[in-house]
Amino acid sequence: MTNYIHSEEHAVISYDRAEAFKAFENDRLAYVVAETVEGLNGFSIYNGAGEHLGHLDTRDIAFATALQYDMHALSVH
Repeated sequence: MTNYIHSEEHAVISYDRAEAFKAFENDRLAYVVAETVEGLNGFSIYNGAGEHLGHLDTRDIAFATALQYDMHALSVH
């Protein structure tokens, strides 16, 4: 489900994972998702096709990792 959050300062569109993969399939985009992998809480990175690229401890590190690989990261719920 797509959620729209509006305030006077900004508007945020929040996609669920299935919607994001369909809407933004692109090899230059990465999706950062908070999830538990093999019992470890953290943030996973997926490419535009939905392939799992890695799992990191913090959201900031996940975004920085995507940037190092010349990918633009988006947050997905």
